[in-house]
Amino acid sequence: MTQRTLKQYPLKATIILCFFIVFASVFTNCSRSESFRKIEDLKTVAKNVNGLIVCDKSLLNETITIPLSFFIDGELQMVKLDGADEALVKDNTAIVSDKYILVQGIPPMPCKLFDKKTGKFISNIGSIGQGPNEYRAIYEQQIDEMNNRIYLLPWDANKILVYDLKGNALESIPLCHGVPKGGFYVDTKAGTVTVATLPFGNAQAVVWQQTFDGTMLNFIPPEHLALRPDFSNEVVVYKENGIFDFFVFSIVPRADTLYRYDWTANKLIPRFTCHFEELKDYHFYAESSKYFFGDLSEPKQINQNITSSQNRRSYFVDKQTLKGSYFILENDFLGNIEIEKPIFKLNGEYYVYNADPGELHSKLEEQLNSDKNFTPKMREKLTNLKNSITDNDNNYIFYAKYKK
Repeated sequence: MTQRTLKQYPLKATIILCFFIVFASVFTNCSRSESFRKIEDLKTVAKNVNGLIVCDKSLLNETITIPLSFFIDGELQMVKLDGADEALVKDNTAIVSDKYILVQGIPPMPCKLFDKKTGKFISNIGSIGQGPNEYRAIYEQQIDEMNNRIYLLPWDANKILVYDLKGNALESIPLCHGVPKGGFYVDTKAGTVTVATLPFGNAQAVVWQQTFDGTMLNFIPPEHLALRPDFSNEVVVYKENGIFDFFVFSIVPRADTLYRYDWTANKLIPRFTCHFEELKDYHFYAESSKYFFGDLSEPKQINQNITSSQNRRSYFVDKQTLKGSYFILENDFLGNIEIEKPIFKLNGEYYVYNADPGELHSKLEEQLNSDKNFTPKMREKLTNLKNSITDNDNNYIFYAKYKK
């Protein structure tokens, strides 16, 4: 048996313990960041302009640290995923529903479904390849427990792949337009699909609603949202309880807005934007039920063909008070580990952290060796968790529901 040392991560060995081990726990927040302040103590940083919330970047002049417990309802749950060979995953995007955990597939690993309570492996969802019901990589996914369905949207797709909860392929949903990258919501009962896409070149729509057989019901043409073909662009979608909001990120900095798609009236409703004195930063927008979020970073040219980003900053705006600030998000359930790119973690119904065991071990060790003043109870919890991690563990999933 090949051993995996904790310092070798994030690469995983392909041989692992063949028996199933599960470890579930509940983490309480025994400490809260000293720099956290109440929302009402912050400055007003945005205004309401006929329903559009406009944040003024010049008013974002302070940074606070916010504990994860501020946003979530209850405690942080943990489950260690099944350790069988076929169950191995990487630290890809994971989503959870009432009963399941779905870990996104990236070659050569397909999407994998697990029991949310025990972490037991259920099945692969589809497979990597170019044949029927196969895919190269998945951009977005949806679990529909009520109707025994999982929906997968690959990169550069012309259809949504459909499977049951055992991983059996069902009839795919043909898309009215090609989707380089996109977000979607399938209403299985109504037989409708809402899609937002990167509007490349001569794309006819940036968002639309269609039937399962590919019949177009409504659509919005790209107009000012049109983009040059470049897979560095992104789409961020917020969908919950009939709401479908989306933001199109452009690799070329421009003035942009988070929109809500009203499919009954077939129109875009501007929701949130930020005023910049100079359009030079990259920026993303997202939202939760209570807050709008923004992400700023400066372009960094790696070489002639590759541009990255640097000096990333995140901010939030309270929807009711319009107060906010830059913020750092810390997981106070796990010793105040800083959460990277927080606005993408706060966008949705659940907070989900898919943790590679070696990376988790290193982060816990770093926190325990720091000068942070943990309570004895918190130090004991972190130490016990760190010591329980073994060379052959599969990933750990931490999750909690956000407050409404």
